Amino acid sequence: MRWIDIFPSLSYTYDKLFRVSLAMPFPSTADIRINARLTGADAQQFQELLDSGGVSASELLRAALREYYRLHARPKRKPLDLLADYIGAGDGPRDLSANYKSYLAQALERKMPLAAHEGNLPQFPPLTTGS
Repeated sequence: MRWIDIFPSLSYTYDKLFRVSLAMPFPSTADIRINARLTGADAQQFQELLDSGGVSASELLRAALREYYRLHARPKRKPLDLLADYIGAGDGPRDLSANYKSYLAQALERKMPLAAHEGNLPQFPPLTTGS
């Protein structure tokens, strides 16, 4: 059985499998080859564009890929842009980022005062030995 019978539409798939089997590095994005089979209306439209556009098949496919990418790819955003709505949006003291530990300690002290600080140590019953 020939590889074209297994992977009829993309020589890219063959290149990838072939290179992996020979422990060769995968091709960079600069040298991906695509062998596509078009039938019916797709083949007719492709041929019409080739005949009327004065461009090669490769140029036509590149232009179609760029247009498809422009319409369907999500725009890449910088991490800072992703956080922009949250930076500086909180309420609190201006020095909170630098002194958060002392603010946290103060808040915890108000919520759950330490008995040792107030002089109110809990009274435990005396320990008894098992006699």
